[in-house]
Amino acid sequence: MYGLLVAILLSVVPVRVTTVDGKSNEGTLRSFNPAGIEFESQGKVNSISFEQLLSVDRTDSPTISTAPTKAELLGGSRVSIRKIVSEESTMNLTMNDQPALQVPFKQMRWVRFRPSSPTVDPPWLGIVNKPRAVDVLVVRRAGDAIDEVQGILVSISETQVKLNLDGDEVAAPIAKIEGVLFADGLQDIKAGSINLEDINGSRWQVFSIRSTEDQAVELDLGNGLKHQMPLSHVLKLETTGSVVFLANDKPATSQHTPFSKTGAPTELLNRWLGVSSQDGIDLVMHADSQVEYRVDGDYASLVGSAEIDPSVSSGGKCLMKIVMDDKVAWEQTFDVEKPLSLGYEIPIDSARRIRFEVSTAGDGDIGDTLLIRKPRLIK
Repeated sequence: MYGLLVAILLSVVPVRVTTVDGKSNEGTLRSFNPAGIEFESQGKVNSISFEQLLSVDRTDSPTISTAPTKAELLGGSRVSIRKIVSEESTMNLTMNDQPALQVPFKQMRWVRFRPSSPTVDPPWLGIVNKPRAVDVLVVRRAGDAIDEVQGILVSISETQVKLNLDGDEVAAPIAKIEGVLFADGLQDIKAGSINLEDINGSRWQVFSIRSTEDQAVELDLGNGLKHQMPLSHVLKLETTGSVVFLANDKPATSQHTPFSKTGAPTELLNRWLGVSSQDGIDLVMHADSQVEYRVDGDYASLVGSAEIDPSVSSGGKCLMKIVMDDKVAWEQTFDVEKPLSLGYEIPIDSARRIRFEVSTAGDGDIGDTLLIRKPRLIK
C-alpha cells in the first residue's frame, strides 16, 4: 500500500532540472539511483548523471512544515525535528512524516531547542563555531543573555537535559535551555557533495541518493548513517560546491591602513598586518583592514564567527562589519576586556560581493586583532 501511495506521488512531483551547461528542462521526477536521476518530460524518460546535474527544483508549491527545534550533524546536515530523545549513546531524531533517524552522540554537532532570534543568534552562533573538548549546555538568561555550562551529556528527554558536572548529575528543564553543543567528535568526517532540502525545512548533505524498492528515497549521509523519506518530500537538490571557505579563496581586494603614520613601505605593512589566512579555514584581521570576495554561484548564506584573537592579552575595543554589495549586513563590537565569540548566518540573496571590515573603536589600535573562524558560503 505504501509503495502504491508513493508511486502515485511520483507522478505529481513536477521539477525543473538544470544541468552544468546551464540548460533546463521541466518534467516529472521519477527516481534516483547512485549514478543520477530519472525524470519524465513530454512522454520521454530522461536520465541525467550527477556529474552532469546542477540542480533539481520543484515547480509547484508544496506545503512547508518546519519545526522550531533544529539539530546539526557533523557531516553538515541540518535537521528540522519535532522531538529528540537519547537512548544510551544515540540520539533519536523524530521528524514530520519521515522515519526517525538514530545518530550516535559522536556524530552530533548541536541541538537548538528555540527558534532563531536576532538578539540571541550572534552569541549562539559564536559558541557553535568554537572548538569544544567537552559538551556544552547553553542556558538562556533574562534579557536574552546566554551562559555556557560545560560537562558531559548524560541524556536528553522530552522535558529535560541531564549533564554530568565533575561527577554530579544535573538536570536542566528544556524550557530554560537554548541548546546543547556536543564535544568535537569524528574530526575526519567529510560532507557529501549533494545538498538536498526537504519540505520539513531540513537541509541534508548527502553522499549518494537512491530510490528503494518501495519507492521511498534513501539518503546516504556518510559514516554509516542513512535516512529515508517519501520522494514527495524532496524540495530542492544541488550538486558540487555546497560549501566554499573564503579563507581558501582568492580575495578580489585586500587592504590595511595603519592607524599611526609610519615610515614603513605599504607593501611591507600589508605583509605584516594585512589580512591573512590560517590553514585555508580562518582569517586574521587587524584594524584597520578590509578584504572583499566575489560570490560566484548561487549560495544561500554566509556563515561564520569572530572573536578577539587568542594571542591578544591587552587592548581596547574594535568594530567588525560585514558588507554585502555596499550594504552593512552585520555589525558587532569586540572588547579585549570582555572577550566573546559572536557568530553570523546571513542570507546571500542576490549579493555578488562580500566585504569584511575591521576598524578601531576610537581608543587606539592596541589589541585590535580578530580571528574570524570559518567564514564560508553555503548552498
